[in-house]
Amino acid sequence: MKKESIIQIIVIVILTIILGRLIYLNIEEINKKEEVKEPDNRFEMQEENKEKETKEADVEKGDEVSEKEIDLSEYDKNVTITKSGIYTLTGEFEHSVLIDAEDEVTLVLNNVTIENKNTAAIANISENDLTIKLEENTENNLSDGGSSEYDSCIYSKGNLTIEGKGILNVYGNQEEGEGIATETKDITINSGIINIEAEDDGINAGGDGGTITINDGTIYIKANGDGIDSNKNLIINGGKIYTAGSPIGGDAGIDTDDGFEINGGELIALGSDMLEKPESTSTQKFVCFTLKNKISKGTSISLKNDNEEDIVEFEADEEFKTLIISNEKITKGTYYLYENDEKTEYTSEVK
Repeated sequence: MKKESIIQIIVIVILTIILGRLIYLNIEEINKKEEVKEPDNRFEMQEENKEKETKEADVEKGDEVSEKEIDLSEYDKNVTITKSGIYTLTGEFEHSVLIDAEDEVTLVLNNVTIENKNTAAIANISENDLTIKLEENTENNLSDGGSSEYDSCIYSKGNLTIEGKGILNVYGNQEEGEGIATETKDITINSGIINIEAEDDGINAGGDGGTITINDGTIYIKANGDGIDSNKNLIINGGKIYTAGSPIGGDAGIDTDDGFEINGGELIALGSDMLEKPESTSTQKFVCFTLKNKISKGTSISLKNDNEEDIVEFEADEEFKTLIISNEKITKGTYYLYENDEKTEYTSEVK
């Protein structure tokens, strides 16, 4: 009996150790599963509060230039314009053109290619006006990168005007960066063919806001944020505008704090779930749609009136759920949305 009791005690001890070990391993596994979630939450917080890697003070002014004809291919560092006037830029360049002048400056882009991997391609760091003129029959390519306090491919602390008869291709590749942006200043587009692709907003008047005014030109925007975003307001008087915000959610073709007016031109604005209608003070009619389900990328879209006449046709290069269309063909009446030449359930009544 004594020997059997000892064996029983040993067995009980062994079973207790095994059971304890299993409980410990199970607790460890639960903790590991819980720990998996923590880095994601921390990462999201870091993303929200992320500081720009390149501060304003980190951007060297490089070579100060005063020549009116500047061949950028001759420079291997940033160039800075410090005197007001008209400057013509040509050539290829991998740095920044900085404007720090005591008065307004005009940059004439004449077949320029600027590719900067760390900050803005063009940055007006003064609060004076900057005009960018696109030379006729030229194609100009600007792209940026990195994560900078000059957080757009074309950045301006002063009022910005773009005009001319050339082509401007803008690639806003900075992390959380825009294509064209100002800080609390106005943006005016008078003419030109402007193509923008951006990691965040396509055109942005940030800070306390500025008025974005489009008078003419052909503008194409594909953004991972809002297509056009003003912390103040937007006025469209003319031009042909196609703007698509992010298809993921929370972004729109147009997003303003104080509303926007359309008084002329043609507008097609696509968004994911936000829809900001033009103000009633607009002098040109418009139609707006909020769809039940997203329309897929590559879908052919058309808007027709009661007589089945085409008002506008386009192919969606991103999926979308909200849509604004405006042009001079829209008058009083009912309008119907077609998808791949098939009439949908969506209509809009214009009074």
